[in-house]
Amino acid sequence: MRMAQGSRREPPSTQPRWYRRVLPSPILAAIVLSLFGFLAVGLAGAGPAMAADPTMAPLVPGQHLYDNGKLLSATSVKTAETLASDIEAEGGGRVVVYTAASDTDLPGNDTLASRWFVDGLLLTATSDGFGQLTVGATLKGKLTADQASFVADNSSNGPATPDSWITSTLARVHGFLSGTYVFDGAGILDGTGKQKAEAAAKDLSGKIGAPVYIDIAVGGDSAETAAFFNGAGLSDTFSKSYVIALAVSDKQIGGYIDSGELSPNLTSNDPWSGDVLSNETAANGDVQAALLAAIDAIQQPPLISSDMIPVIIFIVVVVLLSLAMPFIIGPWLIRKLTGATGPIKGGLPGDAIIESIADTGVTVSMPGVGPDAPEYKFGLQVTPAGGGAPYQVETKALVPRIYIPMAVPGASVGVLIDPTDPQKVSIDFSQMGRGSAAGAGAGAGAGADGVGAGAAGAAPGGMDFNFDASGQPAAGDVNALIGAVRSGALPTIKGSADQLLATGTHGTAVITTAQPMGKTVRDINPAADPSRLDDPMWLFTVEVSVAGEAPFPAVFGHRVPLAKVVSVAPGVKLAIAVNMSDRNQEVAIDWDKSPIS
Repeated sequence: MRMAQGSRREPPSTQPRWYRRVLPSPILAAIVLSLFGFLAVGLAGAGPAMAADPTMAPLVPGQHLYDNGKLLSATSVKTAETLASDIEAEGGGRVVVYTAASDTDLPGNDTLASRWFVDGLLLTATSDGFGQLTVGATLKGKLTADQASFVADNSSNGPATPDSWITSTLARVHGFLSGTYVFDGAGILDGTGKQKAEAAAKDLSGKIGAPVYIDIAVGGDSAETAAFFNGAGLSDTFSKSYVIALAVSDKQIGGYIDSGELSPNLTSNDPWSGDVLSNETAANGDVQAALLAAIDAIQQPPLISSDMIPVIIFIVVVVLLSLAMPFIIGPWLIRKLTGATGPIKGGLPGDAIIESIADTGVTVSMPGVGPDAPEYKFGLQVTPAGGGAPYQVETKALVPRIYIPMAVPGASVGVLIDPTDPQKVSIDFSQMGRGSAAGAGAGAGAGADGVGAGAAGAAPGGMDFNFDASGQPAAGDVNALIGAVRSGALPTIKGSADQLLATGTHGTAVITTAQPMGKTVRDINPAADPSRLDDPMWLFTVEVSVAGEAPFPAVFGHRVPLAKVVSVAPGVKLAIAVNMSDRNQEVAIDWDKSPIS
């Protein structure tokens, strides 16, 4: 016989026959009363032991949440009760959430599920962070294989707080059963808000031809971090889907976008930075409005906007000219427009010391200088290689971003001098630090013996990168750079990072550029710690600050833990240790303490 949905299954109540029969005599009645007296004394003695077992407490009709450990906020208590009721209404079976102050006060999941007939979902947790989930037969029969796998994979709270884990699990299970794609574990959205979020998910799903999940969780200490772990967890199971993970910490929201194995044509606008929404305070404290704005900011871009047509025409013209004369017209035109000095044909070699630098506010992306290369106005003290008195020159030059931390006053560079006009010079940044000690303390040697000829074929003491039309380093140069890592030629840690973190001078570093090498630790050192073999290798340029020293630049290769990749960007501050005897090259990042907020 099947029970109606929502009814309570309770153990059958039967009474023994002798209890229902009339006793035949006063003597027998006295005997029975005596026996009841002894039984009462025995039960009184056993009372504390029974009270200590929470499973002996009765299941309260209509109550799903038993927050004995006081782990949930008032909002989460209300959210959890509502979601549990909704799951039961969708035919998912009985749902119980049980918390306790410690393990000793928490019954086993199997025992509690059996005693209280939990055939849907049972969540238990303690104040010390332990959480456990049990899925009953009724709920399991309602879920798809992927959904059941996802719920089972999250059978413990992992990095999430019990509060966040409980409400998010309930929201997701309810979404699976109801066929909705917005999981509001934070309980922020009202009826109108849910409709808007659901409509946005369906709209985006139609544009990319794949499911779009919007997951809103309780954020704990960091909304951005909670969103990252939640998004990654969903995309691991639902790899052919687009996950917009959001989290709420008080009045702050954070987010993370994971497209899994998809390559959708979607774009994220402000407040998103790429696939990350850093912790941001909701305007006027309206968290729902902030969440909906963040969801609406993810759109499919138009093929061509009207204000882009003139720009596209200009780009087409420049590209056609560059295709006709790729090594003359394109670079010549850009340098003509910016006033930057290009390589001087037939120029005489010389050395120069940078005396002053001023930013012109211009940036250029093109082969030879790479992406977003800034234009600087340099004041130089030039010394011809063939001999002659030093003299001052002013010139403009485009600086590849990888050289920016080394292009500082006091650094030495190579130059080419126009034989017909000594005031016309072009800077050869591949010759940073060549032949002069003037820049040694200012970063001129940061890459001198590192990437050098062993990395990309430059002359000794130089860094010579070639960039493709999209502004990325040429593949051959990156491969040569990887070879330089293996051979020890690349500026990187000569010992282990852990050793340098233990013995080096500690400080901070701000990322100026960060470039993935397209390789992992496994490619560089297969014998490394197995837990790090899949971490990607990046090339960093940074500005280092340690106590008692002026800030100085450094260039080095370093692994990036997979969980930290989303945080790596120019301007991010890192905790580091540096070998001061080789401070421009030997820097180790303490990923446990980075990035520094």
